[in-house]
Amino acid sequence: MPCKGEEPGLERNIEAILKQDYVNYFAAIVTDTEQDPANAIAKSILARSLAADTRIHVAEQHAFASGKVAALLTVLSETRGQAEVYAFVDSDALIPSNWLTTLVGPLNDESIGATTGFRWYFPSQGGFWSQVQSAWNASGTNLMFNPRYNFPWGGGMAVRSETLERIGIEDAWANAISDDMALNSALRRRNYSIAFLPQCTVATFSETDLPHLLKWATRQTILTRVFNPSVWKYALAAYAFLDLEFLLGLVGLSLAIVLSPIWLIPTVLLLTPAVSGFMMSRQRCLTFERVLPSLRTEFQKNRFPHAVASFLVPWVMIYCITTSALTDEIEWRGRKYNLSQTSSLRKVETALQTKAAGPA
Repeated sequence: MPCKGEEPGLERNIEAILKQDYVNYFAAIVTDTEQDPANAIAKSILARSLAADTRIHVAEQHAFASGKVAALLTVLSETRGQAEVYAFVDSDALIPSNWLTTLVGPLNDESIGATTGFRWYFPSQGGFWSQVQSAWNASGTNLMFNPRYNFPWGGGMAVRSETLERIGIEDAWANAISDDMALNSALRRRNYSIAFLPQCTVATFSETDLPHLLKWATRQTILTRVFNPSVWKYALAAYAFLDLEFLLGLVGLSLAIVLSPIWLIPTVLLLTPAVSGFMMSRQRCLTFERVLPSLRTEFQKNRFPHAVASFLVPWVMIYCITTSALTDEIEWRGRKYNLSQTSSLRKVETALQTKAAGPA
């Protein structure tokens, strides 16, 4: 668990990784510096905990990798040979006690390169824009269920240490901004599959407003454009079409009111996708509610507002896609990264592709 700063819920989330029902594991918590507030919080928890074997690390600095990737590389280097599997979890993620057991199990199949969950946002205070954030993020689960396009999501994933060695993870992450996108590329080159386990979805409780929502969502979209351009182009076409349909539906409704009820026929057809999106969002909540019984109360409380917020997802999405086309710079955890400076990463990936030619 890489940590930075004193974020809400950090103490609870650290305690959750110490209470896993897995028989034999150790927990590694990595902070930016020894003076980072997260370091003191972790030490305070460990001082009163009798749970799992736990180590606290301070991340080594890497010239081109992001702070999070630097933290992961530090742990891999300092614990080399000590684990058969590495599981990675974000510091704002709350996991159930069976999370590690469930995530690790499928890795007995050596054709699976990584197992992964995803994130579900729950508004901590019920704010409207937090519901939109939840609906926006939840739409990404459609991709995760597709084995062709899914990826190991960095906030909650597991990989065999043997696999990490085979794909040359130190090289893949040496210049990486996004840990999961770089890992996905390295695994796919080796023809590994990615197993999505919805029951390993983590919960994040947060509150946001419109400016922070747009900044956060745009950052995710920029990363997608740079590291997974085919998905970005697909999203551009799909959401532009959905938004155009909705606008034409409003035009048809106006014509039905002003001219003739006959215009209600095309209006209904044009507005159907928006209604379908509402129903799909509600069904998505029901699906994850079934596989995450410990969060049933939260899902039930947010099911309807989450579905209502889904009406705004296509508009937020098209804003983010458009904005992401205009910049290569992102800000993440207080640091700015220019993604146009990824030429060295591309060279490393090409070299890896040459070395990794052939199936796993």
